[in-house]
Amino acid sequence: MSRALSSLSAAITSGLQRQNERSGDAGFSSMVALKRVNTELSRRFDQVEKALAPPREKRLLALGKFKREQALTSSEWRLVFAGLADDDEVSVPVLEDDHLFDRVHREVAGRIEQRTLSRRDWLALCFSYFAYDEHKPDDNANWRVLRDDIDRGFDAVRQRIGREKEWMRIVAEHRELFGAQAGTRLAEEIFEGRARDLSSLQAIAQVPDGSWLWQRIFAVLLSRIFLLDDETFLKRLPELVALGQLNTRYLNQVLSACLTRYHRSRYREQSSSLLKQAALEHWGSPQMRSKQNAWLQYVEQPVCAMVVAWFAKEDLEHFFTLLKGEAEVDQSRLFYWLRFANQMSYTRIVMGGDAWHDRGSDFVAFREKNKGRLSQLAGGPSHNNAVVMQIGSYFFVEFSGTGNACYVYRADAAPFNPDKPVLGLATELKQQGRALKRMSHSPAPRRPNVVEGWLEKFDDELRTLGIVAQRPASFTQPRLSGDKPAVHTAASAPGTGDSLDVQVRSMLGSVPYKTFDHRSKSGVYQVLLARDDAAAKTALLRLGFKAVKNNALMFWRL
Repeated sequence: MSRALSSLSAAITSGLQRQNERSGDAGFSSMVALKRVNTELSRRFDQVEKALAPPREKRLLALGKFKREQALTSSEWRLVFAGLADDDEVSVPVLEDDHLFDRVHREVAGRIEQRTLSRRDWLALCFSYFAYDEHKPDDNANWRVLRDDIDRGFDAVRQRIGREKEWMRIVAEHRELFGAQAGTRLAEEIFEGRARDLSSLQAIAQVPDGSWLWQRIFAVLLSRIFLLDDETFLKRLPELVALGQLNTRYLNQVLSACLTRYHRSRYREQSSSLLKQAALEHWGSPQMRSKQNAWLQYVEQPVCAMVVAWFAKEDLEHFFTLLKGEAEVDQSRLFYWLRFANQMSYTRIVMGGDAWHDRGSDFVAFREKNKGRLSQLAGGPSHNNAVVMQIGSYFFVEFSGTGNACYVYRADAAPFNPDKPVLGLATELKQQGRALKRMSHSPAPRRPNVVEGWLEKFDDELRTLGIVAQRPASFTQPRLSGDKPAVHTAASAPGTGDSLDVQVRSMLGSVPYKTFDHRSKSGVYQVLLARDDAAAKTALLRLGFKAVKNNALMFWRL
């Protein structure tokens, strides 16, 4: 008896003795005690069902003996079963050698007929089945024979063991994995949310991350994303993005599919914080000119441009609100540049000393979220900040401090590199002698959302550069007028409205709320929840809303 089994037996015996002493069963017969030991052993054995793939070195040694037609022990046969897909860099895998595989097939078939195929034998065959490194394994006749052997072998193992065990139930539930349409049904169950935890199956079958099975599963999952209607897609977006966690090898493909589908939806003008942050974490910023090619490996240029516009809009929002310095928010400048956000291929915020060192929660969160996308402004008053915007072939540099003009440079001849971690105010960003244009913000408009005064002058200047404002599609959609709030409930939610209305309605579900839309006045869109609901708050944050200080139920966004 092995040391491990001896220790287990001693532990069980000791435990049973303590139980007998507590229950007064000291007089029980040895037969009853033996049955208890058997039951406890079976219970503990059932809990340890995880199959571990034999080390590759041992598999190759056993395969060497097998190919030399030397006698094999039972353990060595099992190593051969697990190594049928192994490529030893000298010869092809056994699965691709008809003569060698026929010997394996006859051995397996004999064990099935004689009911001597063990669970460990069967799991070793499964490892080879899932590990075969081909996109279309069905084209290999030997692989199809192996699949049939595994399917028949499962019945033989189940009959040999007798009583139903947990691993058998799991395999039986996923029996289609050993059929002609392997993976299709499982993928559908995953997509519909009926199969969420695959850890038990993975523990038993040990499906490699690069298996053809995962490729089939994700082929189905990705195709289904594009079959969803806009509202369903938006509502399910968090769980769709999470599909990449099933196998991180496919995370880029999942993000690519979700971003592409979002671009095809009517919501593309509205930023998705979830998609933007997920892609930023894995691909870096699409605005970083040195990294933009990384994005273009996964998505088409129009999709990349959509996300770049999201960043531009958010940067403008932060620059003219959070980083306003000592002045009030300049709504006219925010209104003006938002008209060009969809044309901006690059934005960079350059923070003055006050904003760079501010320990307020908003500033800390802003710096953390935009790590790698910020520069520090050197020189000038500490409350001043700058933003660099690229539209077409030109850089436009705006400042938050009053009295500063907007400087225009040719992007290919600018006297500064906007990606530098520190940029000088007078030495780099404000060089009147090198600037193509210096545009002052005067005269002031009568209202901040009307193109007149300096806004009209700017339009004329930009037109000479071949740049014309394009109104976002969301500006042309119907709006709620005035300050009168719109009240929404599950029964009375409006059937019309712009894309943001639809997104909010879809994400909040049955939670009643009110909306206040001041965007026609260059203001913000606000949502007031009727009750404190954690899921609703999370949904609003995912849509890019921000919580209003001192009012836990009010959220806003541009």
